[in-house]
Amino acid sequence: MLNPVTSLWLVLALTVLESVLCGTPAPERFFRSQIVDHLDKEGPYCGEEFTQRYYTWDKEFRGPGHPIFMIIGGEGHIPPETGLFYPFVTHHLAKTFGAFVLQPEHRFYGKSQPLGHQRDHMINRGYRHDQRVELFTSEQALHDAMNLLSHTKQKLGCSNDSASPLYCPVITVGGSYPGFLSALARIMFPDIVDMAYSASAPMLFYAQKVNQDWYYDHITKVAEESLPGCAKAVSDALEEAKELVMTGQYNETIFGICDRTTPDYITSYSMFWDEIQMVVGYSFANDNMANYPPGNKTRLYNTCETFSCDKSSSLDKLRHFLVHRLSRENATCWDMSGQLPTGENATISSGDWSGVGTGSDGESWDFQTCTREVEAIGFSESSMFPKREWSMDWLKKHCYSRFGVTPDPYGMVRCWKFDQLVETNVTKIVFTNGLKDGWSVGGFAKSLSDDLPVLNFPNGAHHSDLSGRGPSNDDSDDIKKGFQTITSILGTWLNEVKEQSSLVSPRGLASNA
Repeated sequence: MLNPVTSLWLVLALTVLESVLCGTPAPERFFRSQIVDHLDKEGPYCGEEFTQRYYTWDKEFRGPGHPIFMIIGGEGHIPPETGLFYPFVTHHLAKTFGAFVLQPEHRFYGKSQPLGHQRDHMINRGYRHDQRVELFTSEQALHDAMNLLSHTKQKLGCSNDSASPLYCPVITVGGSYPGFLSALARIMFPDIVDMAYSASAPMLFYAQKVNQDWYYDHITKVAEESLPGCAKAVSDALEEAKELVMTGQYNETIFGICDRTTPDYITSYSMFWDEIQMVVGYSFANDNMANYPPGNKTRLYNTCETFSCDKSSSLDKLRHFLVHRLSRENATCWDMSGQLPTGENATISSGDWSGVGTGSDGESWDFQTCTREVEAIGFSESSMFPKREWSMDWLKKHCYSRFGVTPDPYGMVRCWKFDQLVETNVTKIVFTNGLKDGWSVGGFAKSLSDDLPVLNFPNGAHHSDLSGRGPSNDDSDDIKKGFQTITSILGTWLNEVKEQSSLVSPRGLASNA
């Protein structure tokens, strides 16, 4: 017999969600009493506040006593046209459970700037100390989220007493880095966050338990599966191009680079090649993340077709790929300096070798991966890319030149032990992985316990279950089944919260009734 959650899900599944390509647009809101520094009550920012941008979705909310889904913002600004990231949450989970949806923008991205936009407020040049070291952390961001949540619960009339019928259980949700934050919120605040949904969460990357070769090796494997022969075609093109560069037999036009856009810091053949390879590498990484549903209509398949074309030379293939992927339609060249993030001493090869992005978002993510969110990602001989080894020494030099900071790769995992969830009695986190996603090599591969289930989707890419489009008839069967399973798991846990509260008296003592 179907339980009510599954029955309702099947009804909802019959309705094709209106095509939403980029989240659920919503008007921006502002929380003007966010705390700059939650952790140092005697520091220089004690008592200071800033304005944080956030978004809400209340169309399905049935009032106090029903859940709050908190979508965690991540490494990018969130404009109103994007709004709330995941239609699966707003249009399906919220409808199923009568829930309110809340989504804060991550501090130091977009309009959520604890120190304002003035760089001289960030860096004390005399001591070469970036003030963001203490303020720009995952922990501070999650304290922001909890503070905004408390404000929101009060406005909604939700009780903080789990025994009250007006208690609103909290479910954090996120994909990728926000997936990690979603799990971490449950770990850090178990008395506030009742359960978490974490998709494509790079838990083992931040636990420093991922071999640096695994990421691009997996991307190579998936590219080859997408179009047999792709990996060799890419490898051949890149090796030929590298030989020309390293012997000085090249100019920028060979690679389709627009005139006078090569960054000034590039002063050697080897440095030029490293940056060309990095651009190619992270472009493939982006195509890999978007490789869903798998087939001949994805960017990854089209890229593989470009490199596999027998009618073009290796250099023509590489030039076509770079111009097509990195410039506007009908352009004949690409702006190499346009690949840089903002800020002093910016380089294309940055803290995250899967790509930090461009502009101010890129600068912020470069900073995070230079401090606590350290990711060991390199290019091995087994991949379709020329070998380039990542090292902590390289990262330290980059981060000191860029921000005057030293990476702390083990700081978070030592503190929160998110690689030992069973041993530390953590419960009620559902993890999901798309097995075609490069980031899956850093996720939990199998369920850790009954209350820490892991769902693996053979056809899934990067958090395909939490896409910007939401559930549709185009989804693969494993993702469709995943939607049902996730809904059922969360429904079971919500019932457990409700049952547990019914056994507790208002004074917090077990009832004998």
